[in-house]
Amino acid sequence: MQNLFDLTGRVAVLTGSTKGMGLEMARALGASGASLVVSGRDQAATEAVAAALEGEGFKAKGIACDIASLDSVRVFAQRALEAYGRVDALVLNAAGSGIVGSMLSQGPELFDQAMAGNVRGNLVLVNALAPQMIERGDGSIIFMSSIGAKRGSAVLGLYGITKAATDQAVRSLAQELGPKGINVNAINPGPVRTEFSREALWGNPEQEARMAAAIPMRRIGEAKDVAGLAVLLASPAGRFIHGQSIGVDGGLSA
Repeated sequence: MQNLFDLTGRVAVLTGSTKGMGLEMARALGASGASLVVSGRDQAATEAVAAALEGEGFKAKGIACDIASLDSVRVFAQRALEAYGRVDALVLNAAGSGIVGSMLSQGPELFDQAMAGNVRGNLVLVNALAPQMIERGDGSIIFMSSIGAKRGSAVLGLYGITKAATDQAVRSLAQELGPKGINVNAINPGPVRTEFSREALWGNPEQEARMAAAIPMRRIGEAKDVAGLAVLLASPAGRFIHGQSIGVDGGLSA
């Protein structure tokens, strides 16, 4: 019987994958057989993570990318494709800095910064790497969205707007790329313990306790909690899951 989660011979490219959820997704995809391209802003740090993954028994290459820089994204796309000659799964996990605070105090510069880091760079990367998937009639594109796409927030409103745009991009790309054999989905985590979310979600123990009390599973998520879903969406097991934004939130959205 076919192993529906086998990614042997396939290549997974992950942005924002030197730590946190991105790194755990890389490990999970590698454990399923995928060759990896991992990425962070700093080339030396990215190469160090790739070397560490190689030490764990995975096949990995590290290529730097600043998702907010158009030049960096374009160079990354070319180098990522050259790394193994193909890209089968593209995991768009990189994001700009979380902007915490009232939207009433945030001006156009912050709006542009948020969109560049959370929306524009991802779409440029998809435009660069989707054609070779279309040529083969096969591939998977996974956006990292957020429960914030579906809920209002007094302190993360601007971030939520970018994630709502991400979910809409998934729906529209699903219409375009589904007929080409490519599935497109989003993972929408709830509160997860990463450095990215420290200030907004869990840096203060009392704040974390309040957050956990609102979640049916009575805890905030860990980075590993999203990794299995990435494998599902990138593998044959998930081939008919398409155009979806899937919550990983301990029941918070319920």
